[in-house]
Amino acid sequence: MKTRVSLSLVLVAALAACSSASTEWTPLPSGAEPPANCARADADGVIEISADQLLFSAPCMVAPAGVAFVVRFTNDEAPPHNVAIYSDSTTTTTYLVGEVFSGPGVTKDSPVAALPAGDYYFRCDVHPEMNGALYVR
Repeated sequence: MKTRVSLSLVLVAALAACSSASTEWTPLPSGAEPPANCARADADGVIEISADQLLFSAPCMVAPAGVAFVVRFTNDEAPPHNVAIYSDSTTTTTYLVGEVFSGPGVTKDSPVAALPAGDYYFRCDVHPEMNGALYVR
């Protein structure tokens, strides 16, 4: 009986941890710098990001304000994914809906029109628990 209770508690804790981390997104405080582990636009305005094991390779992206850029997305696994950019996690204002495609090892470029400085939300529309922040500075 004790083993069943312990196993049940472990299962409940694991499910709670998985569900609570899935769609949490909050903008940075005013004036805060984006984290160092963000994927950043290179000199050509290309942000490279990938997906593997139902996770993006970076929790955030950084793009220049007022300049068009490209999201170069590589799907490193068989499940289909895309990258979509929205104003926030309500997904009411759309800035990009990238093509949904399967991998592994398939890469697609998605151009993004210039955005004003601010914090935006990105996700995989097929797997909304895959999400992050786009910081435009």
